[in-house]
Amino acid sequence: MDYTGVGECCGSFGELLQGVLPNGHKFLVNCRIRNRSIVRLNLAEPHYAPEKEEAMVRSHQHWPKTYKGLRNFLADLGRRDDFLFEIDSDIPVGKGLSSSTADMVAGIRALASVLSIKLKNDYVSRMLSEIEPNDGLHFDNTSAYLHTEGRLIANFSYVPPFRILGLDAGGTFDTVVFNTRPITFTAGQQERYQHLLKDISAALEQRELNTVAMIATESGRLWQTINPKREFEQVEDLARSLGALGVLNTHSGTYLGVLFADDPSLDEAACAAEAAARLPHHRVGWFQTTGYDSSKLVSLDKAQTRG
Repeated sequence: MDYTGVGECCGSFGELLQGVLPNGHKFLVNCRIRNRSIVRLNLAEPHYAPEKEEAMVRSHQHWPKTYKGLRNFLADLGRRDDFLFEIDSDIPVGKGLSSSTADMVAGIRALASVLSIKLKNDYVSRMLSEIEPNDGLHFDNTSAYLHTEGRLIANFSYVPPFRILGLDAGGTFDTVVFNTRPITFTAGQQERYQHLLKDISAALEQRELNTVAMIATESGRLWQTINPKREFEQVEDLARSLGALGVLNTHSGTYLGVLFADDPSLDEAACAAEAAARLPHHRVGWFQTTGYDSSKLVSLDKAQTRG
């Protein structure tokens, strides 16, 4: 008998903060967006059929990380079931928006729903980390997370309500390869990141949107010595001219974002046009965090793009 389950997970527009602590642990603070991955999975007893084998190979080729995660999950349970799955996602791939993490978490949730298993976040963290660094999106709301180790630092009952004007420089970025690069941080840099983590934790607890945006901007600026984006200063200038709160960086990605508060009077078309004029070789589009109250928007047309 076949059983079907569905799981989903949101993406993250880069990170509100990313760096290294004085103890050498790499960390990030995620920024959950409404773009999401939805996995539909069919679980069946193992048996051979040419059509099924071909479909399984296609799944493995298209989504190898999710496929591996599902196989590992079944192995942990001592099961040998066959499964087929499809992924429906509107998260751009290879851009630093957590598409791989979202696919894997959605897949694990789909399988858990089929098996009527309640997942523990610590288990999911371990599973994901066995495959690649991940963004802690299986925890609710905003998380500070050791992304290369799969360990939670803190979880906050708040997602900053940002509207994000995304600017994509093009190309793709391999996060796995990036995280294997040796990066040397000075003691001063590590201490600064420790202070910023403390500050953003307090700002998230107290829901201080302006402070969160300010720290996100500094995090992007600090990262210029690690993975520089040549247009970062231009985007900072754009943010100031548009009256935005700051700049958001995909630290291991191709996007920068201009952060706006929850303001129904925001002229999205004018902002996008200004961004496209200043950065004509970038793709421009709007994103919302999961904390954004979209009911306050006059219009929720799909993101306009150019480039």
